[in-house]
Amino acid sequence: MNLRKSSRLSVLCLALLLPLAACTSNEQSSTNESGKNVTLKIARGERPVEQTLAEVYKKALESKGYTAQINKSSDDPFKQVKDGQADVAVDQAGTALFLSKDSASITGEDGVLSTDDLKNLRTEINDSGDQIKALDLSPADAGKELVMSNAEAYTHEVDSLSSLAKACAKLTVITDETETSNLQSALEGEGCASPKISVVETSELATQLRASVDRAVAISAGSSIISDEGFKAISDSAKLFNAEPYMLLAGENVDDKAQSELNKITGELSQQTLVDLNRMVNKPGAMTPAQAATRWAWIIE
Repeated sequence: MNLRKSSRLSVLCLALLLPLAACTSNEQSSTNESGKNVTLKIARGERPVEQTLAEVYKKALESKGYTAQINKSSDDPFKQVKDGQADVAVDQAGTALFLSKDSASITGEDGVLSTDDLKNLRTEINDSGDQIKALDLSPADAGKELVMSNAEAYTHEVDSLSSLAKACAKLTVITDETETSNLQSALEGEGCASPKISVVETSELATQLRASVDRAVAISAGSSIISDEGFKAISDSAKLFNAEPYMLLAGENVDDKAQSELNKITGELSQQTLVDLNRMVNKPGAMTPAQAATRWAWIIE
């Protein structure tokens, strides 16, 4: 082939490839922009931390050119995505258990949700063929653990779940969960023959912990009271309770770029960040969720 024919062939190939490249680029652009043509509605729970997280997610979406608004807080934000009333919902992952076709297979024989169980739940949701997607689980876990005062832990020689089981005849476990059968079984499994369990209102947990006489209190590992007031979390006791990392459900209007941005924020939610958020929005004189959200860049550092 001579040089002239070779040049003509190269020009022809280029002419054919350019429209194809433009078409591909337009298709990708169309896909990325499709989610920006709607207002993404964000559902959130009634707890101040979830309300704050919704504000953070909203700001993150808006920074990438999306329009977002927050729905009125409810006790079942995931259901809003399921029912088409929201495009994004933030809640503790275990509340998505209603989306499983066989919830018993997720919780297992002990009835307690572990992080691995919740990963399996997420996989089931994403493999179901529905247009709902379960996004990443947060590193932070708001699940409960048993907490005591340092003085009581020293008195009863408790520094782990096994040593707590040995002292359980002298201790009462305080919880706000009305269903205590799983907790009782778990304590018995650790060697506590006849665990004493007392149920109180959630609002009373802090008072019970501060009184802290012959008792261990089940309280969220994300609560700032543990570190702020010098209480002792009992090693390994979190396995007695459901794991409660945060997770988002996303509907069909949430495109890949938006999902990536939302997952980025979720990945920044460390255990310490959760504690800091709780401190800002639950203490006396607390910030509003919108105010706390403006501190996000500061507390994740």
